[in-house]
Amino acid sequence: MAQQRFRMSVSVLALALGAAGAPVFSQTTPPPAETPIAGDAPAAGPTQVTQAEDIIVTGSRLRGAAPVGSSVISLGRNDVVASGAVTTDRLIRQIPQVFDLGVSENSRGQSGGNGNITYGNSVNLRGIGPYATLILVDGHRAVNNSRAFDPSAIPTLGLERVEVVADGASAIYGSDAVAGVVNLIPRRTLDGGEMSARAGISDSGDFTEYQTGLALGKVWSTGQFMVAGEWVRRSNLSGDDRTFFRSNQTGSGGRDYRVNRCNPGTITANGINYAIPTAGVTQATAGSLVAGTTNLCDDVIGQDLFPKQEYISSNFTFTQEVNDWLTVFADGFYTRRKFSRLPASASATLTVPQTNAFFVRPAGFTGTSYTLGYNFLRDLPLNVNPGRARNWEVTPGVRIKLPQNWQLEGIFTYGRGNDQSNSYRGLNNAALNAALASNNPATAFDPYGLGRTSAATLAAISNFVSFSPTLNQFNGYEARLNGTLLSLPGGDVKLAAGYEGQKIQTDLGNGRGAVGTPVVFRRFHREVNSGYAELLVPIFGSGNAIPGFQRLEIDAAVRYDKYSDVGKTTNPKFGVNWSPVRGFTLRGSYGTSFRAPLITQIYGNSNNLFVQTYQNPAGAPIIGVALSGANLGLAPEEATTWSTGADWDVTSRLRLSATYFNVKYSNQVDTYLSDLAILSREAQFAGTNIILRGTAARDRVLELLAQGITLSSGAFPGGSPNNVTLFVDGRNQNLGVSYTEGLDFTANWRVPTQTAGTFTLNANATYLTRFEAAISPNGTLIDRKNTIFFPLKFKARGSVTWDYKDVRMQLTATHVGGYTNNAVTPVESVKSYTPIDFSVGWTIDGDGSKRFTGGKLVVGFEVRNLFDIDPPYVNIAPSGNGSGGYDATAANPVGRMLAVSVRKTW
Repeated sequence: MAQQRFRMSVSVLALALGAAGAPVFSQTTPPPAETPIAGDAPAAGPTQVTQAEDIIVTGSRLRGAAPVGSSVISLGRNDVVASGAVTTDRLIRQIPQVFDLGVSENSRGQSGGNGNITYGNSVNLRGIGPYATLILVDGHRAVNNSRAFDPSAIPTLGLERVEVVADGASAIYGSDAVAGVVNLIPRRTLDGGEMSARAGISDSGDFTEYQTGLALGKVWSTGQFMVAGEWVRRSNLSGDDRTFFRSNQTGSGGRDYRVNRCNPGTITANGINYAIPTAGVTQATAGSLVAGTTNLCDDVIGQDLFPKQEYISSNFTFTQEVNDWLTVFADGFYTRRKFSRLPASASATLTVPQTNAFFVRPAGFTGTSYTLGYNFLRDLPLNVNPGRARNWEVTPGVRIKLPQNWQLEGIFTYGRGNDQSNSYRGLNNAALNAALASNNPATAFDPYGLGRTSAATLAAISNFVSFSPTLNQFNGYEARLNGTLLSLPGGDVKLAAGYEGQKIQTDLGNGRGAVGTPVVFRRFHREVNSGYAELLVPIFGSGNAIPGFQRLEIDAAVRYDKYSDVGKTTNPKFGVNWSPVRGFTLRGSYGTSFRAPLITQIYGNSNNLFVQTYQNPAGAPIIGVALSGANLGLAPEEATTWSTGADWDVTSRLRLSATYFNVKYSNQVDTYLSDLAILSREAQFAGTNIILRGTAARDRVLELLAQGITLSSGAFPGGSPNNVTLFVDGRNQNLGVSYTEGLDFTANWRVPTQTAGTFTLNANATYLTRFEAAISPNGTLIDRKNTIFFPLKFKARGSVTWDYKDVRMQLTATHVGGYTNNAVTPVESVKSYTPIDFSVGWTIDGDGSKRFTGGKLVVGFEVRNLFDIDPPYVNIAPSGNGSGGYDATAANPVGRMLAVSVRKTW
């Protein structure tokens, strides 16, 4: 009890203080470069700085102007280093405004998760949607897997800073910028080298991660060059190693989610269950079968919570000033991520006819067949899911200085992507049914626990292969004009205008069937032509400030986008900044945004049926059938966003910021293929035909089978589609509408002392006041705020850092507020989750007279989840898509983790 009170006290203290370095979430304009290079992106530095003329800050196209009306969360180079994140996506995930919903390596049960076939990560700002956040690389679009861009493509050593604008920005950047924009800005100021190495291990020794990297850069009077590379390897984390990932949750006050698909299994004949004894059963020992008994077991034994992953990521930047008016520049990256995921053993409800060579007839049973719940744990190898994601691109450009401070830029992006997700030992249902019906012991399947099935028959049953490659080609073209129209007493009136073109080719491959099945590709094209303009008018500024109007500026932007396949759209945005007194700014913005449906959402990876186990709020899980496939009628999503806020520089060392945001999101594309908790909201789907029950479900499945759509995964209940009682249409649909409102808070405070070093305190939090959504445009709005698998009401991150001479110590708290699990009846209250991290670093200055031995060496030690806090218990059945006894979207299952690191700069 005392230990629990101590943990709670530390958690509250860390959140109350806030802190820096883990990372510093500053809502300010990024600083100027220490070594400016012909207008290129600046280096990171202090939290509050003066803006350099040539900087272009995310959220605006104008040089030397921060976004008007919107705040920018900026993570500088120092923050990247101090975060301890081994990949860029994990750095960004530390921001409270980022929710782990949808496109995530550890949980695929939410909207958009079914498309994440390579277990990558993306950014979901405010939980609005996994594809509603636009990720840029140095201000331009990048090649992706036709679904989302994984930030880990850019190595942390090659990253100068990350800028996040959590506000609608389609008027500036076009599609996908509904919830906001994340800009990954590569390094252009490195003059020397930097090496890093890091090794981490969970204190139970069942999870490890390693990172090594090198960055080299050179800056000269007219240019620069930088190249960086990293290698990261993470082991898998098995659910078997975490006691909270379990089916029988009665010990925690939950349900027993065990199933009768065991080994040995359970016979169900005429509605009566007979547990097969541990030693197996034959007709001669049929008397050992006891009516009314059931074998129950965990059907997710051996399943990974995290897949094994290996990253190789690299990037480069180049700038050269050719003469006083022409500069050439480029950036690019190459990334390859390999994964291997261990699933649970295959299980199924078999239909065993009396023709089976090993058939056992329970006493009194006179029928010709019965069902048998079975797990292939002892018969078949695991259907391991390996794959890779490989992407590369290069973006050269030119910058031309024009008279009167005008500037023209042209860039071209050429990128390629290749995603592969494969499996080689899936259940071949046709072969399985044939083996169950066989009266020949040499070709029959034995489900009675005596292992009499021949090796050849087992090989035939498990020879179903699945290949799902996605090939992408991306060509991007941009022409940008930027300059000053005229000068007013309040400052310069600035204009940015430009054209963007995109040519996208996506090849979707599908190969599912017995060994030897060929991969068939479908090819799709998309072209996008866009034009935009942005105007900044400073009404009051340093030249004409008066009491009450130290600064007043208005920004207006508009963008037109025309798609070759989904139509055209025009979106405006307006922003205003007003400083009544020096150091205090009020701001506001209003705009519309859109998101074009993905090619994969329109056409689907494949038309297939999947047998899945669904969470049942009323009792035991239900076996159902889900459909994937094309929906050619998908239209763009639309949103209206507005925000208002204030920034207050209380002192030179204390800054406070608050933002209110409001997003109305309509025509949302939603998919329910991987939503295994969908039955908790079944009433909301009335009239949509998304969920069908009983004979309607059976008839729909039979209709789809007659059209040639095949069963891709699992086995029909009882081995026959005639036994289907639940159907879910998992194709993408334009159905949803949602309303999101809330508040963001940040605080930064630096406290230097004369004798005790410097304390730096920071805090960043987001508080959701409203998240209401309806399944259909005219449906009833339901309050989903703070419910499982939807945006949570409160998230925060705070830390305190102490710098004393050559030592830095840091304490960090990450808080996820409690919420409601409404996937069960009665609903469950889930506790809050606040892991504490601690790190210490020692800096050793080198010999300044020598190149390599100069610079600094930093040796670090870190403990993540210092008190080894388990995820809060959540009453939900384990599934193949994540969660089970805990919520993978809100808590980390790794537990306490220890890490050592070294970083050398010269």
